[in-house]
Amino acid sequence: MSEYPETPTWQPPFVMDAVTFGFDRKETAVQTPVLKNVSLTIESGEVLGILGPNGSGKSTLLKVLMRILIPQQGRIELFGQSHVAFPQAEISRRVAFVPQETQQAFPFTISEMVLMGRYPHHNRTWGLGWEGSRDRAVAMQAMRDMDVAHLGVRLITNLSGGERQRAVIARALAQEPEILLLDEPTAFLDLHHQLEIARIIRRLNRERGLTVVLVSHDLNLASQYCDRLLLLREGEIVVMGSPEEVIAGESLERVYGCPVLVDRHPQSGRPRVTLPV
Repeated sequence: MSEYPETPTWQPPFVMDAVTFGFDRKETAVQTPVLKNVSLTIESGEVLGILGPNGSGKSTLLKVLMRILIPQQGRIELFGQSHVAFPQAEISRRVAFVPQETQQAFPFTISEMVLMGRYPHHNRTWGLGWEGSRDRAVAMQAMRDMDVAHLGVRLITNLSGGERQRAVIARALAQEPEILLLDEPTAFLDLHHQLEIARIIRRLNRERGLTVVLVSHDLNLASQYCDRLLLLREGEIVVMGSPEEVIAGESLERVYGCPVLVDRHPQSGRPRVTLPV
C-alpha cells in the first residue's frame, strides 16, 4: 500500500492558487514579499519556461514548487492533491530539482554522483540501503540520456562546465521523476553546450512525456524550446502563454525596462529578441 495519496493520471502536475511567499527580515521583523498572489497551472507533458529580470522571483517559484520553501498564503496541488499531503521523500520521487549552483564538496565520480539520485527510492525504514541492480541500471540509462556514460569514472571536479551540467541533470533523471524543475540549466555555458542541453531536455520531454519547468535568462532559447512561457516582474505574473503571446515588445520593455526588437526566427518562425544598437 502506498504511503502517499493516490492521484488520477489526468490531473495537472501542479496547480498554484493565490500563492504568496516572503522572507522575514530579522532586523525589522517585516516580511519581504517575493511571490505575490501567484496562480497558475502547469500542464502535463509541457515545457514551461519562467522568465523575468533578476529578483523577480523565478528561483523562489521553483523552490516553492519543490516545497523547499513554504508559502505564507495560498494553496498548491500536486497531481490534484494538496502539496502538504505528500511526504517530502515522495515529492522527491515524483519531482526532481536541479538548482542553479550545485556545490560538490567531495570528489565523487560521475557514476557515484548519478547513483545518489536513487536515494529517494530507497526504503529508509530499514536503515541505510545499498543500491541494487535496478538502481545501477536506471543511473546508467540516465547517464546515456545525458551523454555522460563514457565519463562515469571521471571525477565531477575534473569536468568542463557543460559536462558537469549534463551529469547533474543525469542525477535528477535517475530519480525517475514525472516533473523536472531546472533553475537556469544553460547558465555560464557556451553556445554549443547551451544548444546541447536545450535539445536533450526537449528530446526527453517528447520521448517520455516528462513535464519540465525551467528558469532562464535567455529569452531566445526559451522561445524556441518551450511550449509556454511565464513572465514575472517583482513576484507577480505579467503574462503567461505561448511564446508568441509572451515574447512581445510591449511586455518585455515594461518588464526589463529597455527597448527590444522582436521578429521571427528564420527557421522556426517563433519570436526572436534582439537589442537595438
